[in-house]
Amino acid sequence: MKIGYAFLISGVLALSLGACNRQESTAENDRDVSKAQQDAAKDVADASKKASTEVEAAQQKLDAAHAEASADVAKANATASEKINDATTDANKAERDAGKDLAEVQASSFAKEADARYDVAIAKADADHKVAIEKCESMPSAAQGNCKDTADADLKTAKAHASKARDDAKSSAENLKH
Repeated sequence: MKIGYAFLISGVLALSLGACNRQESTAENDRDVSKAQQDAAKDVADASKKASTEVEAAQQKLDAAHAEASADVAKANATASEKINDATTDANKAERDAGKDLAEVQASSFAKEADARYDVAIAKADADHKVAIEKCESMPSAAQGNCKDTADADLKTAKAHASKARDDAKSSAENLKH
């Protein structure tokens, strides 16, 4: 008897579960498909809006970095021009007033000019680095590390070139004295 009840209960349970998998009517299916399409369209619109906001924020940061970098370069150029003018004035005065050897005055002027050009090159390298880092931050996280490493390497290379150019110019200026 217990086995009979078990079979009866199993049969009723199987019929109940079979009823859960009934096929939807065309109208129900169309309604479900329409709702799923609306939900998908809303999800896409929300994701697009979020992405647009993030891109806009990244662009604003990039624009700010460009503006700051331009200001840094302008300031460095003004400082360098002032140094060059001061160096030229000092060289002319030294030549007139002290009666020093012209070659020594020129060497000093060239050395100061080399320092001024170095300052400009370093300021430009730093400004370019800031812009590059800002651009990296607008990239996907996975790409940011390599991008920043490249920006850092470019900064190091630019600084090394600036140092070499300054040292070469100073060496040439020193040769003028002899």
